Amino acid sequence: MTAKRVENYLGKEGILSSGLEGFEYRHQQMDMAGAVEEAFENARHLIVEAGTGTGKSLAYLIPAILWAVENNKKVIISTYTKTLQHQILNHDIPFLREKLGIPFRYALCMGNENYLSLRRLKRSAQAGLFTQANEESQWESVFNWAGETETGYRSDLPFEVLPPVWEEVGRQKDLCLGKNCETHSSCFYFKSRKKWFSAHLLIVNHHLFFANVANAGAVLPAFDAVVFDEAQNLEEAATQFLGLEVSNSHLIYFLDRLHNPRTKRGLLTRVDHDSVPHLRKLVMSARQAVEAFFNHLLEEYGKKDRILRFYKPPQLDNCVYVPLEALREGLKSLEGSLQSEEDRVDASAAAERCFEFNNSLSAILNQHMRGYVYWIEITPRKRFARVVLRGVPIHVAEELQEQVFNKLDRIVMTSATLTTSKGFEFIKERIGYHADEELALDAPFDYPNQALLYVPDDLPEPSDDTEIYVNGISNRCRELINISGGKTFILFTSYALLNQVYERLDDLHFPLIRQGDMPTGLMIKKFKEKPSVIFGTNSFWQGVDIPGDALQSVIITKLPFDVPKEPLTEARIEELRRQNIDPFKHYQIPRAIIQLKQGFGRLIRKKTDTGVVSILDSRMHRRGYGKQFIASLPPCPVTSHLDTVKDFINSTRGRVTFDGNGR
Repeated sequence: MTAKRVENYLGKEGILSSGLEGFEYRHQQMDMAGAVEEAFENARHLIVEAGTGTGKSLAYLIPAILWAVENNKKVIISTYTKTLQHQILNHDIPFLREKLGIPFRYALCMGNENYLSLRRLKRSAQAGLFTQANEESQWESVFNWAGETETGYRSDLPFEVLPPVWEEVGRQKDLCLGKNCETHSSCFYFKSRKKWFSAHLLIVNHHLFFANVANAGAVLPAFDAVVFDEAQNLEEAATQFLGLEVSNSHLIYFLDRLHNPRTKRGLLTRVDHDSVPHLRKLVMSARQAVEAFFNHLLEEYGKKDRILRFYKPPQLDNCVYVPLEALREGLKSLEGSLQSEEDRVDASAAAERCFEFNNSLSAILNQHMRGYVYWIEITPRKRFARVVLRGVPIHVAEELQEQVFNKLDRIVMTSATLTTSKGFEFIKERIGYHADEELALDAPFDYPNQALLYVPDDLPEPSDDTEIYVNGISNRCRELINISGGKTFILFTSYALLNQVYERLDDLHFPLIRQGDMPTGLMIKKFKEKPSVIFGTNSFWQGVDIPGDALQSVIITKLPFDVPKEPLTEARIEELRRQNIDPFKHYQIPRAIIQLKQGFGRLIRKKTDTGVVSILDSRMHRRGYGKQFIASLPPCPVTSHLDTVKDFINSTRGRVTFDGNGR
């Protein structure tokens, strides 16, 4: 196979470009596909920024399929968002199976916890686990669905299943009986896994990819190449997965599942053994220790909503360790004397969980992990304050190099947003990736005519008086929403500002849809039904795709700088300073540029889209770095005048403007 094979499909005279109505030849797509094909053929590492509308998923899927089928190899396609994964599975792959004329096999790979366990479902029917009517009702719905579903995927349920319900019926690796399970032949997970081993393409998310890394390759079948899409999120995904976490809610929930004194339910209610009364006492002792430990934390650090970094090991008595260790030993002893294999597996898994909790808590309190940053998060709740202790690596570049990049000959990194200041240096340095080839491709859109960038210079700055700042932002949002007749995304960097602006705009005559009030899918559905306004934070800056007339205006309230005092950001800044590197210039600005490019990218999704992106942050004019941000965005006219926005909207959409009441 030569490096020009993809031209047969995506070239000007290719099968797709010339023979398919509505499919447009795009030289950027062809350039990317050719580069990916060469990387697979010649065992190279490639990094590609492909602007929105390039059709990058087809540009890597086609060469991946051609190479995998011809050489009988496996290629991993790893994404960050569910939106992109759904697009690949439900649109791109069915399209290619129909049009390529090449028989290829693919499989969606998901983690254990995403599959229904038929054995655990059956067992939960006998246990009478649920005391809440809504949980019992959901369990019955899951039971009925189990007879209809072909996949057993949690995501295929027609409702959002409650965590306590799924905890009892979902697959858990440490509770699996394997071939000794009576439901092994019909097990959703093992049926799905069987397909993984015969597939050419494995579709995964970044989290599962790193689960495989952490488990020495035991999670996924061996593979020969990987494409990381949405690669700008790779550092954060790896950081999260390699981190430690212990919370009061997780510990209490775990102990309740062993024995809940209030409901008289749990593993130690089902098991019949002489040692059970003693084990229940051990559970009670562990629960008392957990409550005492976390109450002490709340006395020490307060009950208000806060995140506090531990700069050195906190002077706290770990009163949890001994009771949890005693419980672990008791459960191991119980395991050895049980007759039922199901009960033995449950006891063994619970003992292992005690061990993991103790290890993580000790590592966080003693700060055992070098190169990690540690902190506490306190979140007030109705019943009790949730307390979480965390520890995460400050850098993952070395780990990624050693565990991923040095072990694979063929790797493709891609996204619509990987460059800062026209280069890949920032992302490569952050993740330790050394590319053999770099390719930055513009989007195939006419941005000068399709988009307008509005950057006002008359608004207060984020550091100004809060009331003045929020009122200024809210009033300008109101004007922009009325100009566009709704059809607006407002993107925020914090829930606090989101809620403050939302409350000030609740008299608008357009539906206001706030993130957190309903699932994301339902938000987008409602947004498309009639002119509306979505108020969104992090997850709406990327992975949300609304082409067409429904979205005409994207308002970015504030430049998306990470909060400097957030523990991980602060630790990364300190590390750069120790190396005599300017963290603002070399870390904070590039991070914010990539996020801003993601936000801008929500607006223009196809060649007929038009609209305005507004950045309501006066620092764009008043700080030297403002020009850097503008230079990183697609080339389009820039204005600071609201009248120009009105004229642009009217000329591109033929819309009349609205008065202050949305009429």
